[in-house]
Amino acid sequence: MWKKTFISAFLAQILSIIGFSFAMPFLPFFISELGIKDISLQTYWAGIILSASGFTFTIFSPLWGYFADKYGKKVMVVRSMFAGTFVLFLMSFSKNVYHLLICRLLQGALTGTIVASVTLVASVVPLEKTGFTLGMMQAAVSIGNSIGPFIGGLLADSFGYRNTFRIGGILTFLGGFLVLLFAEENINENKIENSITFKDILKIKGFWVAILIMFAVRFSNTIINPSFPLVVKEIVYDSAILNTVTGGIIGIAAIIEGISATFIGFIGDITGAYISLIINCFIIASISSLGHFFSYSIVVLLFFRILYSGSVAGLIPSANSIIKKLIDEKAMGKAFGIVTSISMLGFAFGPLIGGYTGKIWGIRTPFLITALTQGLISLIFLYYFKKWKFEI
Repeated sequence: MWKKTFISAFLAQILSIIGFSFAMPFLPFFISELGIKDISLQTYWAGIILSASGFTFTIFSPLWGYFADKYGKKVMVVRSMFAGTFVLFLMSFSKNVYHLLICRLLQGALTGTIVASVTLVASVVPLEKTGFTLGMMQAAVSIGNSIGPFIGGLLADSFGYRNTFRIGGILTFLGGFLVLLFAEENINENKIENSITFKDILKIKGFWVAILIMFAVRFSNTIINPSFPLVVKEIVYDSAILNTVTGGIIGIAAIIEGISATFIGFIGDITGAYISLIINCFIIASISSLGHFFSYSIVVLLFFRILYSGSVAGLIPSANSIIKKLIDEKAMGKAFGIVTSISMLGFAFGPLIGGYTGKIWGIRTPFLITALTQGLISLIFLYYFKKWKFEI
């Protein structure tokens, strides 16, 4: 049963991420189309709009996690993907930045395809396959992020952003339909009274390791999102190929991310050395983040983007594996709901801080903040290495 569920969730994840990533990397450009022409204001508004879904995600994730444990993980995956279809179509009709902001708030409240899919897979796979399968789920995200921006850039250049949103919505719907038809889970387990509460989960010290990792990844990844397309624009002078070049860089880096996530997840299964892997990934991510700041050619920017994506890729599967090892299967939805809720504060504040600092101190400043954040967290993990290794 678990293999069939894993494969269907894996393929559906690819489709949904392709759907969402068709146009999301180009939001700063879409904002310009909505009437915000000044580049500093584009960075500022991109930060607000990209961060909006993080706030509603923080509020609603524990609720969806509770429903996942009570009514089933599969139904939550289907719900999130069908809701994603609705939101993407709604975005395509935005007339101004305020409409787009409302859509992003709805996206955070109603979707969450990645967390829902990971929760479903984590609840059905054997423990000894955790690192590999969850690494593959992260690889699915990477594959979607590699294909989506590249094709989305071509579509945006040819047909405009609005039609790109709509095509993305159709693909997300197909992903939900795939899970609806082929995924399976033992729903009887969900009917068993579960005495594990949110408070009980939060008392597990090793659980906070996973939260810290997820927060750091989401903060670091999203703080650079408002600026990255504009940095590419600063280097590429031909506006006719701007979307294609931006999507190509993101896409190539995402391919490396997918390969790295699967490989690091597999190594984690074999060695169990999750903390060592996490520390090394944070150190390399910090160095490559700093490299973005000094990149003034597409080749150099692509190199550091690949290095950054490959290092960050190992963090999420490692965190998910820690959750799987610590949490009872009947409380898996609650656990992932808590992790998502708290870590999504990083997703919420990241673009906001990135957009604001980009407006005040320049569009490359968020890369410095990212490097400092990841370097600091690697030092924290080094300091507490022995303690956390024992507890996990």
